[in-house]
Amino acid sequence: MTTVPRTSTASHSPETETSTLPTGGEHDVVGLAERLAGEFRGRAAEFDRSAAFPFDHYRRMRETGYLKAGVPTELGGFGAGLATLAQAQQALARGCASTALAVNMHVYQVGAVADGWRTGAPVEATLRRVANDGIVLASTASEAVTPGEWRSDTIARRDGDGYRLNGRKAFCSQAPGMSVFRLIATDADSGDSLLISVPASAEGLRVVETWDTMGMRATASHDIALENVWVPDAMMGGIIPPKPLEHAAFTRSVIWFHCLLSSVYLGLAEEARAEAYRVLASEKRGTGRERSLTDVMIGELEADLLVATATRDRVVNALDQDRSDLQASLRQTILCKQIVTDKAMAIVNRAVELCGGRAYFRTSSLERLSRDVMAARFHPPAAPVSYQMVGQRTRQGWSTSA
Repeated sequence: MTTVPRTSTASHSPETETSTLPTGGEHDVVGLAERLAGEFRGRAAEFDRSAAFPFDHYRRMRETGYLKAGVPTELGGFGAGLATLAQAQQALARGCASTALAVNMHVYQVGAVADGWRTGAPVEATLRRVANDGIVLASTASEAVTPGEWRSDTIARRDGDGYRLNGRKAFCSQAPGMSVFRLIATDADSGDSLLISVPASAEGLRVVETWDTMGMRATASHDIALENVWVPDAMMGGIIPPKPLEHAAFTRSVIWFHCLLSSVYLGLAEEARAEAYRVLASEKRGTGRERSLTDVMIGELEADLLVATATRDRVVNALDQDRSDLQASLRQTILCKQIVTDKAMAIVNRAVELCGGRAYFRTSSLERLSRDVMAARFHPPAAPVSYQMVGQRTRQGWSTSA
């Protein structure tokens, strides 16, 4: 049975933290991601057609150490920081966007847990298991019926020196390959929201194969059914406050999630751009479009890519140096995620327009990428809620700065 120790969620201020951030380490994590992308690219279409989980890709990421890249070097990892992992996820997405998006749900959690370790949280055992045993962390806060609510319909009822869990969660990426499932459940007695880690092998935990989508098909983001699953108190991660995004531990995870998610879609957009230019350079017949108009369209694509890249780099590089003000960091990452994913969709659409009908065939990687990028619309918070959250937090800052 996989054990993840209790994580404190009450020892840090909801607004600021002081920690020593990693400087990168001696491993070339970005170069590793580029090499893995080269291996994965040839199988991306196959996994898209079958919607099968890419177990072979995960095996390679485990063998090469990619799964432990964010673990501090002191604990056996590569010590990669936020900026390095953002660039690595961008590179990995160029080979197989589904693999990059699926493993993103592990990578961001490792980064957030590592931040917790640096600020004193008792999570060393978890990070050592990632480094030494290659465990894969998965999570979801979403319910199958009522997504978007913090309040969980999954119930945790006290049973001896642990809890008995019943409920169903949706959108658990990399479900077939996970080792530990982290979730939110409601305490049946107190009504508190509890953060709980459950071994994937736990009796009563079942993967329900619901993920049959237009894009990102190999992420295997299935439902998880929990039927009388018993977990000991040692697996409890603490109580999540009523406003999670005002609390350090939860906010830290969201910051990592947004930065790395943005990078996945940026890499996907880069791959679409490269494929469009390859097609245009190799065409032997004209498209019926004036060359000057093609140049304009290329210029528009390049402008979108510049905005997306500059936005991601500005936010991630700044936060790689200092993310002690968690609420200010959260505002920046919400905007980063919204801007970069919007531009990624625009870039892929422009790449399709440049290639015309050829991009409509299943033999074209652009056909797959145009479906994959649509998933960017559904990662919360999405517009207009994303802008509302930023506006609300910006307005609240006026009174504190007066």
